Amino acid sequence: MKRLLRPILLEFCRTHLILTACAALLTVLTLALCSLLGLGATLADLFPFPLQWATTELRSAIPALLPMALCLLAYLPAGRLTRKRNLLPRPDVEEALLLLLLPAAAFWLLLALAYLIPHGTGLLVAALLLNCPAFGLFSLLSQLLGWGSGGSLWAYYIGGLVTGLLPPLLYLAGSWLPIAALDRETEEEEDFIEKQ
Repeated sequence: MKRLLRPILLEFCRTHLILTACAALLTVLTLALCSLLGLGATLADLFPFPLQWATTELRSAIPALLPMALCLLAYLPAGRLTRKRNLLPRPDVEEALLLLLLPAAAFWLLLALAYLIPHGTGLLVAALLLNCPAFGLFSLLSQLLGWGSGGSLWAYYIGGLVTGLLPPLLYLAGSWLPIAALDRETEEEEDFIEKQ
């Protein structure tokens, strides 16, 4: 198990940092371009959900949803590409659970510390930078749609759990996508071991 977990986890961390940086950069560029062109209010009218909770500033941030969603979806092909490039077999159940829970636990720890420590804004920014596509997407959607605005914190708890799990889950799902040549080799190796 350790033989396969280490390269997959290292590859996930590298891919995660690249996609997080891309999401942050594309979000800033999209917001800057939309504010220069004045597209924020126009796109707010096209949003499919009612935005009665959203202020004008929040409505102008709607274009940021697209780059964050695209970078989040990029975890799926990234997992498959990593497995294909490194010629790795599919992770087994133990490896998959560790790959899923270790990065999520790091995010959850930062998020919990940010809310528990007074003036923990720096930790909240660190959590956002650690998991920009998922956490940024959830934060913006929760403010736009008014989740938790009635004093209920359930949306934030569930959102924190889901946003921590989403990137490694998508990456893991990508690594489970079938690759004919690799899967055939793995089956042949297993048959050879069974015969011996």
